[in-house]
Amino acid sequence: MKKLIILLISFLAIACNPQAKITSPALIYSSIISGRDVLAKDPIASSVVAIYNTKSHNLCTATLIANNIVLTAAHCAPSKASDVKIIFSLDIDKVLNAKEQSPLKELILTATDFKVSPNWDPNNETVQFDTGDIALIKFSGSLPKGYLPAKFLENTGDLKIGASVTVAGFGVNFVDMEEIDPKKYRNLDGEIESGEVACSGKGRGNYGSCFKIDKSGDGLLRTTSAPISFIHETEIRLNEKKAGTCNGDSGGPAFIQKAGTLYLFGVTSRGSELCNEDGVYTNALFYKSWIETTTKIWFQETFGEARSYNPAKRIL
Repeated sequence: MKKLIILLISFLAIACNPQAKITSPALIYSSIISGRDVLAKDPIASSVVAIYNTKSHNLCTATLIANNIVLTAAHCAPSKASDVKIIFSLDIDKVLNAKEQSPLKELILTATDFKVSPNWDPNNETVQFDTGDIALIKFSGSLPKGYLPAKFLENTGDLKIGASVTVAGFGVNFVDMEEIDPKKYRNLDGEIESGEVACSGKGRGNYGSCFKIDKSGDGLLRTTSAPISFIHETEIRLNEKKAGTCNGDSGGPAFIQKAGTLYLFGVTSRGSELCNEDGVYTNALFYKSWIETTTKIWFQETFGEARSYNPAKRIL
């Protein structure tokens, strides 16, 4: 959902992955292109939330799947649950910047626990499939008015090549680049590492052409759609040459629409460097058993063994 305004299109790859060389085909953790702002009346608005890490200041997207559980990407998970705030708004900046006594602060709830997929290994950069990039975050407090858990897709047969998928996220919608002289930067490697500068060379004295990156527009919930291009047991890929996800939409939902209802099946994981080729989504249906088991454990921790667990409601 990002309408990229790029001065030099050949360097668009760097906008999505600051440390990668332009010619590299690697996948990067993710990012929306050619979308629109979500309106309060849109069905998708009732189940998509933002997760904000108060320590790292990282922003991700998540999907409400129970009254106090959201589904997101494993690479969005915090080191400590209490660092994460779940924000129920279409405009998270408006909520975060509100005064303490403002009723908008009631739209911010605190995480109390989280679990990442047992398949997730953040240190393994060689895996191209089966990354296990999926996580659950539990939070405390009552759901703000108008929010409801998303419905999972039941029939995997609906996932077909060419089927239209609806995605959403709070990512940036503006990326601009300005060429700079690398000789004028004392800590150029640090700037590259932080993503503020991108260079075409190998670094450490061989930087090639370098550009200062300006990203803005994140914080608003946007949505778009793209067709399925590849189906794997644990991951789904979308053809995002015309529209799709980009920086900041990580952890957001992938829906199939049937008879006007959105059904959740995927979690935004990563995409191509140019943000205009393939988008990769963890197949949440593959992890349905893990999701149900984790949710049941949280339920029993809250209410004990005596109270019966209803996986259809998943309310703690």
